[in-house]
Amino acid sequence: MIPPPSLLVRSPNWLGDAVLSLPAVASLKRWLGGGPLAVATPDKLRALWDLCPFVDRVVALDRPNCLLCTAQRLREGKFEAALLLPNSPRSALEARLAGIPRIWGKTAWPRSVLLSRPVLRGEPGETFPRQAASYLALAQELGASGSLATPELRPIASSGQPPEPVIAFCPGAEYGPAKRWPAESYMILARRLHAATGYPVRLYGAAGDREICRQIASAVPGVESLAGQTSLEEFLSALAHARLVVCNDSGAMHVAALLGVPVVALFGSTDPVRTGPLGTTTRVLSHPVPCGPCFLRTCPRDLACLRQIHPEAVFSACLEQLGCSPTVSS
Repeated sequence: MIPPPSLLVRSPNWLGDAVLSLPAVASLKRWLGGGPLAVATPDKLRALWDLCPFVDRVVALDRPNCLLCTAQRLREGKFEAALLLPNSPRSALEARLAGIPRIWGKTAWPRSVLLSRPVLRGEPGETFPRQAASYLALAQELGASGSLATPELRPIASSGQPPEPVIAFCPGAEYGPAKRWPAESYMILARRLHAATGYPVRLYGAAGDREICRQIASAVPGVESLAGQTSLEEFLSALAHARLVVCNDSGAMHVAALLGVPVVALFGSTDPVRTGPLGTTTRVLSHPVPCGPCFLRTCPRDLACLRQIHPEAVFSACLEQLGCSPTVSS
């Protein structure tokens, strides 16, 4: 296919999915050559896309619940074509109401009637080896070429002061409790890591993670919770300068892996093969159970997939990622 003069890419709405789409978007920019590439994204994810040198313009959608407002924002860009990474009918309707001549995306009823060309068929129960591969396949169907290699990003601004060496815990998961390692396990791990390394442990997360972070911080002296207190820009900077990130399968995991930070990631109801992170700096821990991976938001049983990941095993993985032994402190 001949590349259009300009292209709008509709970003996924979740932080982790947006990170996994970056290789595809980078390949689309190379396919366009000198043509401008814009990304339309929920305003909450703008800071991520601002880091991408292959994105010429970021269209922040600051009124996501207003369909006509979003369509008007897209119409102002006068884009020749749009590729929709979300599979929702809503994203196709936004582009159609914006008057974009060519709208591409994965087709499935009922949104197929809104697309000018189906790129891939979305079959019931369809799976890809990796979520990132699904996005890249869309780009490749248009004519782009690329791989799942982590793309280069713009440098992340710092405060100007030498960053304090910290271990970052991100114990939340917006998807649901079936992806969250128990708070009690994080407490044990925080005590062990601080005693073994001397690094302070800091907790990060969204507003919805405040309670689990409060539980951990109140039980472990010296642990500070910043859950719900950082912007995405500040969160990106904090993870970029951390010595280690310990987290669940979440947006934090994908961001830390993208930034090349050592990560220990704990998987519960989801599949590390399908939703695992980009890059090579992540150590994934999971416990196989007969009912998994179930992809449920809430476990109807005893959450054995996560409860059977013992703090001692995670502690050992953390020390390996840090490149130190239990007796080393710095």
